Amino acid sequence: MSASRKFTAFALAVTLLVHATRVEACPFCSAVSLTFAQEIAQSQAAVIARLVEPPPAGSLSPRAEGPLPKGRFAVVEVLKGSTVVDEAGLLGGEAAPIETILLEEKPVGSLFLLMGIEPPNLVWSSPIPVSDRAVEYLRKLADLPEKGSDRLAFFQKHLEDPDETLARDAYDEFAVAPYDDVRGLESRMDPTQLLAWIENPKVQSSRRRLYATMLGVCGTKADAERIGAILEGTDLGEDKAEIRSGLDALIACYVTLRGPEGLDLVDRLFLDRRGRDVPFTETYAAVMALRFLGEESDSVPRERVLKSLRILLDEPKLADLVIADLARWEDWSAIDRLTELFEKADADSIFVREPVVNYLRACPLPAAAEAIKKLEKIDPEAVRRAATLAGLAGLAGTNPAAGGSSKQVDDEAEPGDPSAGMPMLPSATSGSGDDDAALAARIAPVIADEDATDDIPPGGSALPTPSAAEARQDQTTPSKWALWGAIAVAIGIASWFLLRPQPPPESGPVSR
Repeated sequence: MSASRKFTAFALAVTLLVHATRVEACPFCSAVSLTFAQEIAQSQAAVIARLVEPPPAGSLSPRAEGPLPKGRFAVVEVLKGSTVVDEAGLLGGEAAPIETILLEEKPVGSLFLLMGIEPPNLVWSSPIPVSDRAVEYLRKLADLPEKGSDRLAFFQKHLEDPDETLARDAYDEFAVAPYDDVRGLESRMDPTQLLAWIENPKVQSSRRRLYATMLGVCGTKADAERIGAILEGTDLGEDKAEIRSGLDALIACYVTLRGPEGLDLVDRLFLDRRGRDVPFTETYAAVMALRFLGEESDSVPRERVLKSLRILLDEPKLADLVIADLARWEDWSAIDRLTELFEKADADSIFVREPVVNYLRACPLPAAAEAIKKLEKIDPEAVRRAATLAGLAGLAGTNPAAGGSSKQVDDEAEPGDPSAGMPMLPSATSGSGDDDAALAARIAPVIADEDATDDIPPGGSALPTPSAAEARQDQTTPSKWALWGAIAVAIGIASWFLLRPQPPPESGPVSR
């Protein structure tokens, strides 16, 4: 096994294992950090406090030695946990100050959000600077519904707030909200404002994705024409090339508003690569959009989405992007084409063999079982690796839609069923039904990153994402550490199996 192949195998194992930790939310958004509401929910006390004594002079210098600098704070207002704050002696005329680490220089009197755990001797988080407007914002969080479009209606007003802290928190609220909640906001959205933000080159690509998703809910065919011009790059100019970032959400928005005929443009621009040099990032963005359209949108019949996906079967090096989607949606028309891809795979496309085998294992048709027997004679190791990867994915997690484990799938499979042992797949949440959920339980996860992509505009580079320093501190919980510890152990086991030297096939014209 070559070094590059070993790395690919390890990367696939990591992808399969981490896939189980995903949470279905806004389809094209990734939260920057925990929201204020999430952080407060994880704490036992939350207060607005005023800085009364900053850290000693010089303690914030990069060359300073000794313990981390601390500031002292006086409680101004309790947002959560009045009883525990009072019992800690932090309220009233004789209140003691809160002392906690402060790593930035702020003037006396500055306001901060502090969150504490483990009463009665509360342990306090790093202070988060807040403005007077942010304090008003924080006061309202407790009165909002826990979920639903009414909750999002409040945050919608702050999506491009002049206070970047509030704008980021509002975006994060949308990023973690179910897509159905976004759709419920349809009548309260302003498509004109959303389109203006989309066409503003200064808007971050992550937020452009959100605005495109929202516009797909509330926009018109006229708005679709504007989005179509962006997809084609018509008259954008060099200074506006950035507005094509967030391409996956823009494609989904366009097709959602135009209907099935909108996919003709997508096929021509991003999927039909014959004789054309289409950037991989653009093709991948189109695949992500098609997955969304097939799972969560009713604007396009799934058969039309599948027709677009099948275009990539003519590109052996990219076919693995869509094979699992074809199986999950029970498109068994590709048996002959996928068998041909397996047989003709060369050094540049050899990795397509495992997804092909898993597609055939999921297919209930006799032709698929016969194809597996034929392909096993050509490359038995590829068939074995496919089963190994499928088994590891089953260990990594279960399918919440199907409500069971991979063991349950094995128990229900008929003897000799080529789909036996296929892992549970975290499937999309809407429109699938019991039959789709059962099928998803038999299909290996898509071997690709399903997070939103930061696309590279033509002639440009990927837009920068907010740095860790810009994001609020993520309050890591013990359960999160336990989860990642378990994943690390599973990755170690997976890498041992996948990276150990493999003997060459005993027969078959396999090109390595």
